[in-house]
Amino acid sequence: MGHLLLTWRLLLHDLRRRPGETLVFLLAVTVATGSLTLGLAVGDAVTTAYTKTREATAGPDLTAITTADDPSGLAERLAHAPGVEEVTGPVLAFDTTVLAHGRSARSSVEGREEEPSAVDRPLVTSGTWVRPGGAVVERGFARALGVRVGDRVTIGGRDYQVAGIAISAATPVYPHSDWAQGPGPSERGGRIWLTTADTRAAAGDAPTVHLIHLRLADPEAAASWSDAVLTAELRGEDWVNTHPWQGVLRSDRTMIGAVQPTLVVGGWLLAVAAVVTLAALAAVRVTRDSRRAARLKAAGAGPGAVTLVLLAQPLLLTLLATALGLTAGTLAAPHLVDPGAGLLHPVVPPGSGAVLAAVLLAAVVALTGALAPAVRAARASTAQALAEPGRAFTHHPRLNAATAYLPTPLLLGVRLLARRPGRAALASAGTAATTIMVTALLAFHAELGTAPTALTSGPMEARTDQTGRVLLGVTLVLVALSTLNTVLLGRSTAVQARRSLTVARTLGATPGQVVAALCVAQLLPAAPGVAFGIPTGLGLYWFFGTQVTPPGLWLLAAACAILLAVAALTALPAWLHTREPAGRVLGAAAV
Repeated sequence: MGHLLLTWRLLLHDLRRRPGETLVFLLAVTVATGSLTLGLAVGDAVTTAYTKTREATAGPDLTAITTADDPSGLAERLAHAPGVEEVTGPVLAFDTTVLAHGRSARSSVEGREEEPSAVDRPLVTSGTWVRPGGAVVERGFARALGVRVGDRVTIGGRDYQVAGIAISAATPVYPHSDWAQGPGPSERGGRIWLTTADTRAAAGDAPTVHLIHLRLADPEAAASWSDAVLTAELRGEDWVNTHPWQGVLRSDRTMIGAVQPTLVVGGWLLAVAAVVTLAALAAVRVTRDSRRAARLKAAGAGPGAVTLVLLAQPLLLTLLATALGLTAGTLAAPHLVDPGAGLLHPVVPPGSGAVLAAVLLAAVVALTGALAPAVRAARASTAQALAEPGRAFTHHPRLNAATAYLPTPLLLGVRLLARRPGRAALASAGTAATTIMVTALLAFHAELGTAPTALTSGPMEARTDQTGRVLLGVTLVLVALSTLNTVLLGRSTAVQARRSLTVARTLGATPGQVVAALCVAQLLPAAPGVAFGIPTGLGLYWFFGTQVTPPGLWLLAAACAILLAVAALTALPAWLHTREPAGRVLGAAAV
């Protein structure tokens, strides 16, 4: 009980004295676990959102589309077909161009009765249902057009007031919601409901079809029902096509097809950046932890108790950050999976797989960044830690001989790098993670430029915009973490090399050379990270997307910008440490 009480008091003391470190730790782990949770949850979130919308709107299990002028006979035969429980329709529909606020867009128009139907009963989210002279616009389409209740739209040369905004599960979300096409090809677009009379007037001489919505005894068999039941005799002489609800769900899931890999891969890359962040924090507090471990051991604590004290804060913060990341990813998933705003957004708990992955990721991040320094401090000699809490450096005679004739900044930078190869590897990994996402973002924009018609118009527009936003968001978060990592690593390197660099200054090195040496110590591991990140980013983009390569000038500019940013972020803390007189530094070290 005494060990636990001591650990708790020390933990509270650290949280009060250094809230900045606590906040950085929480943000790093939360961002990594939240991104991974979001990537793993979006697939299930689409299914959940569609299922809830289908239940709320009495969505059809199967929709039959026919070009028959009089489909009443077909509707009657379908109503008595095996496995059919209920039928709504036939519903008159046609494709047209809708005008609103000076903008035009493709849309299907359906004629409905003013009374709610038994099957496919759209849920009005704003305003009222159809009435003579009043149109109801599907919510995703309304958002794309920028129309609200009370605005006016032009359909077939006639003006209609928007009476309401609604959602439905009978068709995929906008811009895939136009399923009212005939035998020939048709552009995808929006969906609008009018009264049957207004629909006939707006259609004029345009080709029309009729929709018949079916509810089956076995909804799971909707995909195979047409082949098994819809025989030539049942169809009659007219053209008939069917769309099961599974096809609607599949189309909705394609809207996030390019987003999910970005989030999952981005989550693991953010985990790499988070590991670097925690390692940088550990390097900042290494002297403090070493002295604390020595005092605890001098008071009688064993290595196990010391390790527990040093790991208590990282483990507690990791638990809290994991909970925050799971919560943030779960709350954000329903909104990310519905770019067209055509579905309900229920929040459901994350699945066991997502929870396990997030916990594993957080544990790996925390233990990788905090375990090794804690164990090293616990196993160190008590007398040595009390006398000199810093880590003793290993001398490399061969390296010293090889670098003896290098320019002073390069000589000092290489020797600083050789003293802590593990930190250099982490810095290189963090730079590589950022470079991978920057390269993927450049490849995405290059793809937009090479195929603007295929990617930025029509049904792909919403999906493309969403993918671009997710890529940009993950990249910006990685850049922010990398910026923080570079500053922390530069500061810790300057602090721990303070005495040796001060000695170099007394032997003739100028402050500028010392600053350049610290920049070299950061740039040398950053360069292979950039060299690794560019081809890896292209390879990942080719694997999940299309084989497009950004212009070489873009990649070269990105590589130079990353390296210059590393140098600039390292130079500032390095310059601050050269401002103190050498005599004061050496005098403080001798005390």
